[in-house]
Amino acid sequence: MGKYALPVIAIALFIAFFQLSSFTLFDVDEAVFAQASKEMVQSGNWITPTYDGAKRFDKPIMIYWLMAGSYKAFGINEFAARFPSAVAACLLALAVFLFEGLSREKSRLSGLFVRREKRAFYAALSLMLSLFYLAYSHAAVTDMTLTLFITLSLLCFYLYSSREKKAYIYGFYLFAALAFLTKGLIGIIFPVGIAFVYLLLTRGFGQAVKKLLSIPAILLFLAVSAPWYVACYMANGNEFIQNFFIKQHFDRYLHVISGHTGPVYYYIPVLLLGLFPWIAFLPQGVRNALRERKDSPGLLALIWLVSVVVFFSFAKTKLPDYVLPAVPAAALLIASGMSTALGRSGRVSNWFIALVSLALAAGFFAARGYLFKAGIEADWAYWLSGIMVLMALVAMDGGIRGKNRTGILALLMIGFLSAVSLRAVPAASRYLQGGLYDFSIYAKKNLRPGGVLIEYKINNPSIVFYSGHMVDGIDGAKELASAVSGSRQAMIITKAGDAGDVLALGGPSQKIRLLETRGDYRLFQKD
Repeated sequence: MGKYALPVIAIALFIAFFQLSSFTLFDVDEAVFAQASKEMVQSGNWITPTYDGAKRFDKPIMIYWLMAGSYKAFGINEFAARFPSAVAACLLALAVFLFEGLSREKSRLSGLFVRREKRAFYAALSLMLSLFYLAYSHAAVTDMTLTLFITLSLLCFYLYSSREKKAYIYGFYLFAALAFLTKGLIGIIFPVGIAFVYLLLTRGFGQAVKKLLSIPAILLFLAVSAPWYVACYMANGNEFIQNFFIKQHFDRYLHVISGHTGPVYYYIPVLLLGLFPWIAFLPQGVRNALRERKDSPGLLALIWLVSVVVFFSFAKTKLPDYVLPAVPAAALLIASGMSTALGRSGRVSNWFIALVSLALAAGFFAARGYLFKAGIEADWAYWLSGIMVLMALVAMDGGIRGKNRTGILALLMIGFLSAVSLRAVPAASRYLQGGLYDFSIYAKKNLRPGGVLIEYKINNPSIVFYSGHMVDGIDGAKELASAVSGSRQAMIITKAGDAGDVLALGGPSQKIRLLETRGDYRLFQKD
């Protein structure tokens, strides 16, 4: 595997760290995690996370510890906030590479011997050169870290199951514990559930229970994960149970939270776009997994992929990042499909890539005009459209000739992801966050002690992060009037549609004036 390890490391580092700090934190999730970690550093409270001074039980402690440690090393900034996700992404690429490489010496499919090194490289490549990887390696959220720990847990499980070395069961439970500390119960449900189903299908119920029921390993799990949960409960009591377990787990699964919903097939287009163009080889990979021997890594990857997608497909709250833990499994199956994509299968995959590339090219080309009218810099859309046209041509050639064009497709994806990082994401950041960032910096410099900073009918944690002030979130006109009249200086940030409520407070005694308009946002000040 030596000759492929260096390219994997190089590509992972490039995609994960390129332009990492070139744009401001996005609302809501990135900014709220960054601010909560900032408050942890400032307060020295390493048990109970807070946001804007209030307790925050949305996620377990791991992401806050990682980001707070990064702040200690690099200072409080965008790079430090995203650094844990970028590192996790690099480690994830290596984990997928090793998963495929260590799990097999060689496999016989369609009469061909497939070298493990090349197949491992394909697995890592399809992961790294995807929109999923770019997006979540550059996001100060929990998802890339969670995906890494689940992947490492299942890698240890497969090595334990296939090599009969008991030491690996400790790795399985150790990384499951870290996943539990990263995003709660799914850190247990996915590794243990996937492993159990795999053993059930390959060895039967009795052996499944026997192999997973390791008392020393379970004690290791508890030793790693339980201390924070116990400490947080001791510090916060039933408030922690209600908000963390009931609201953020069961309510989020059974009810729609914050309007994030979708149909049962929501994750099919998400996976299609997030793993394009490599998703074209997934059907062949699934067929290979069903044809391999029962104890193959392909079967484990298939169970893994289906379990995560089905589980979240029936959740009432849906977000694209929920399905990220399934992406390494998809990459393993895609690698199998890419390795055997010959004849009719290869032609079908290439023509699929060609057709979708042409559709995306047309979409990017058309989008430029709409984005320009909305005030978004969008020359980059032409670049993306051009790259998609080239990808379509390369895939067509592969479809006609029946040849593998993986290398050229990979180079085009590097160009595509680079263009997204260089131009598209910073443009989106300026459009969505630019005004809020400028207002926040103004408040940081000009809000005097005793003054109040108010978010009126908006929820933008980036204001708290960049302003350095606690923010009063107000949703009613009467509450707004009370807050403004009770302060000597006030700054109010709101959307254009709600600016009238602020202006209605004006008068000789209030002296409220509109300071600046940026896009859909307005900044008012009372002196």
